[in-house]
Amino acid sequence: MAFPIDHLFTVTTDREVARAALADMGFELTERGEHPGRGTSNHLMFFGRCYWELLAIDEPGPASALLGKATTLMGCALRTDDAARDAAAAVHLGASAGATEPVTRPVRVDGQWHTARFTIAPIAPAAPADVYFFFCQHLTPELVWPHERVVHPNGALRLKALYAVGPSGSSAERSLKVLLGSGGGEEPKIEYLSTDTYRSRFRVPSTSGAEAPPHLAGLAFQVEDLDRCGAYLRKQRIPHRTQGREIQVLSAVVKHPIVFAA
Repeated sequence: MAFPIDHLFTVTTDREVARAALADMGFELTERGEHPGRGTSNHLMFFGRCYWELLAIDEPGPASALLGKATTLMGCALRTDDAARDAAAAVHLGASAGATEPVTRPVRVDGQWHTARFTIAPIAPAAPADVYFFFCQHLTPELVWPHERVVHPNGALRLKALYAVGPSGSSAERSLKVLLGSGGGEEPKIEYLSTDTYRSRFRVPSTSGAEAPPHLAGLAFQVEDLDRCGAYLRKQRIPHRTQGREIQVLSAVVKHPIVFAA
């Protein structure tokens, strides 16, 4: 058993610089949102069934433990229509779970302010992993999800793959597969990679040391037209490299690979 991905989040301590970097790459971001009492703000990027959240640590609060990690892919929210039920199911599979918690944030829809409501439940796999997981139950999805497909200038249509890295691919899989599974179909494919494979494939140092626990290390997006995506990145002067039928962007600001593929 595994659970579908609702959204992934990249943490930054410099929201505006990270937002500008992603916008330059051709991602369409929502306006700034806030999490009252948590010291965080965000921008969202929507891709069909999943979205990607740029989460900024603005001031001391519950998320302060993430301070100092610069900009990195830190967490995964799992989709559920009953956070308490699925947290109990995850515990049955060997994970640990915290108590459910109500969360709200103001959102503006068609010029009017509303309150989006969620129920979340933090969870952790049995084996050590440097990933923050939680179940996310949307109580007001109509206030969060766009009513029409978001058009990204780079042509991104959907989240195609999520890269999970560990000392070995098998260690990453043992730690994270109980929650993430293998993906595929309408869900992002989960690729479990060793640190050495990750370094070789993306030609960058790993985000962690060779003996670091499994973590999330990159995202791949399916695009409408790969050649057009490449032309857009060149026009924007975004450094990138083409490897086969994929384009890899290695940003100095967003410190994990962003891949575009057909």
